[in-house]
Amino acid sequence: MKIGGHVLSGKYRLCGKLGVGRSGTVYLAYHRELEEYRAVKIVPKSMADYDTFRREALFLKTLRHPGIPLVYDVEEDGENSYLIEEYLDGESLYTLVKRVGILPMNTVLDYGIQICRIIRFMNSAENPILYLDLQPKNLMVCEDRVKLTDFDHAHYASEVGVSGERYGTAGFAAPEQYRGEALDCRADVYAIGALLYFMSRGRPPGRKPEFETAGANRGIDRIIRGCMAADRRERYLSAEELEAALEELKALETTTEQTAGSLTVVFAGARPGTGTTHAAFGISYFLTRNGYRTLYHEGCDSDAVRTLAKSMGLKADGSGVFGIGALRLRPYYGEAVKIPYLYYPVIIRDAGTDWRQGRSLSGADLCVLVCGGKRWETESVLRAARYFGPDDRVVLLFNHMSPGQKRGLPAELRRFPCLYLPFFADPFRADRAADACFEKIMEAGTGEKRIWKGKKRVRRPWPGKRGS
Repeated sequence: MKIGGHVLSGKYRLCGKLGVGRSGTVYLAYHRELEEYRAVKIVPKSMADYDTFRREALFLKTLRHPGIPLVYDVEEDGENSYLIEEYLDGESLYTLVKRVGILPMNTVLDYGIQICRIIRFMNSAENPILYLDLQPKNLMVCEDRVKLTDFDHAHYASEVGVSGERYGTAGFAAPEQYRGEALDCRADVYAIGALLYFMSRGRPPGRKPEFETAGANRGIDRIIRGCMAADRRERYLSAEELEAALEELKALETTTEQTAGSLTVVFAGARPGTGTTHAAFGISYFLTRNGYRTLYHEGCDSDAVRTLAKSMGLKADGSGVFGIGALRLRPYYGEAVKIPYLYYPVIIRDAGTDWRQGRSLSGADLCVLVCGGKRWETESVLRAARYFGPDDRVVLLFNHMSPGQKRGLPAELRRFPCLYLPFFADPFRADRAADACFEKIMEAGTGEKRIWKGKKRVRRPWPGKRGS
């Protein structure tokens, strides 16, 4: 089919291909009179699953919900049928997670609640509908709104019956879908649990999902286990009951955040060029990987966050914050701009070297002074260290040095804990030697010895602010 010049039904100009599904090809189309974009699914009448397409069109035509694309029209000619749908400007949940990694817990809960509401709407219809193929590629995220697409597998509950067919996608479909058993709404509940796992882990659950009984994921894991029990009698009874559990956890998380204080760690450079921002990015990513909701706060006009966001194609959310996986990065907006307060258990504030011009480092629970380790840099370290008083909690971090390279320091500097951060090329990738240093920074700054068990890290809350 010629794209660009082809006009469907005298009003839809085809602009380009959006994708290929099981039942047909989807194109972007422009409605010439209304001057709006539409999605057009073109399905050949000769296709073996043409009846499936007709059923999908019938489903969508009768469903009206914010999480389900609108169907505007169904056209046909001698060779094809055309489903004219709402154009969704976004990306699939699959693409989102593969692009950014693990999603923040508040996002996981929000998306999970939205999915439950869509499925609850379908399951509670006058003639209940089972979706039966909930998986990341069938969910679109459009400006934080979740939309359900591709209804190829959907059936009216009264028509599912006992069947030997294999519905759904491996890893997300309930076990009974592969055993030819009668299906009910708990099959969709199982899939929602698998989606929650995917969003909170960055990968599908697989045959043997790993769950936490302690740590950052223990709350959501309790819910996921209630969704993905092999015996459906042990699952949540409905999407409505699951939604209530997610709402309860969301309220608990919000209350905990509102009553807890943030741990603020300020990174400051003893002089320009010591790698302060690189180190601050690195520890922010380290903490995020280990289960702490962390905000990197650009506290100086370095423009590093905006430059990074542009190179990675990132977009800011409604609070002006960018995301790399679960890590959040807030650029410098200037002293005059008032940004709404955002709670994060850990805030890494990058002060750069602006603090040397008199900018305050107040509000910090720990100051990490990033230093150069060369002999000719000793004087700049001494000048910077004199800024801090005897009651300040300060760590001297000698960048691009290993402990074996450490040398004697002037007596004036010996009152500070000294740590050594070896060179690591990418702050957004795990590095064993750098991670060991980041762990020591947090121990030195909080007085807490963390417990590490093999590859699984047991997370304990950081202590509150000094004096609390």
